[in-house]
Amino acid sequence: MPITSPVQRAFPDIDTLLNPLTENIDSRTTLISLCGAGGKTSTLFWLAEYFYQQGKRVLITTTTRMFLPAQSHYRELILEADPVRQLTRCQQVPDGPTLVALFSHIDRTSGKVAGLTPEQVDLLKGQQRFDLILVEADGAHHKLLKVPALHEPCIPLSSDWVIALVGGAMVGAKADPQQIHRWAELQALCGITAGEPLDWALFDRLISHPQGVFKGSPARARRIWFINGDYQNEASWQPQLITLLARHPEIHAIWQGAVREPIAIRHVVRQAPLDGELVASPRA
Repeated sequence: MPITSPVQRAFPDIDTLLNPLTENIDSRTTLISLCGAGGKTSTLFWLAEYFYQQGKRVLITTTTRMFLPAQSHYRELILEADPVRQLTRCQQVPDGPTLVALFSHIDRTSGKVAGLTPEQVDLLKGQQRFDLILVEADGAHHKLLKVPALHEPCIPLSSDWVIALVGGAMVGAKADPQQIHRWAELQALCGITAGEPLDWALFDRLISHPQGVFKGSPARARRIWFINGDYQNEASWQPQLITLLARHPEIHAIWQGAVREPIAIRHVVRQAPLDGELVASPRA
């Protein structure tokens, strides 16, 4: 595939930015998995509400555990552990725009819900009952940066998109084990010690390494790296991000923003269009 130069956009049109996420490869249901640290749950809720407001049928779930969403984040809640009954319950959801939260069960002590296995999510996608399925596929204990352990993340094989997050406050900061989930894994992967800077070379390694932030991403899935919670450095980081994306044609785009703010995505660097299509050539 010909190589094109990345392009950047400030304050991109949100419809133009997000509507390509409905593109998929093998069915009408698009599966988006979120991993990493620094705002996965908020991003999941933001995307789910956006697509619901666009008239889509949306399902949210997790392949790990998460706190039970507030009722404002869904229109119907399904708690069902049996995989066959999960499919039946989803099939019974009325036609028309909807936003369904599906989990296997809730731990009343912790307030957390247990999600589905990646294989169960793949079955739900194959059912083609929803336009989009959004999956929180990783846990980070509320930290801003993580490197996955051996058993992480739990990304369904039929994912069309993988969005890996990092907290914007980590970029350029000094490495603080208290802010990093799986500190030992980060040390082993990047050879860093506490107090050393989390520089662009480190993030380049985290993006490219098979055990890095996109670990477990299906070869077919398009990838987005999202620097979330970044308020002050958007413009100044653009040259480094353009260079980074040019080195990684497997990355569809890099987003900068803060999903809890009125303007959620403030800057985007993405692969340039080629013959009317967006470049997307994930590594095997």
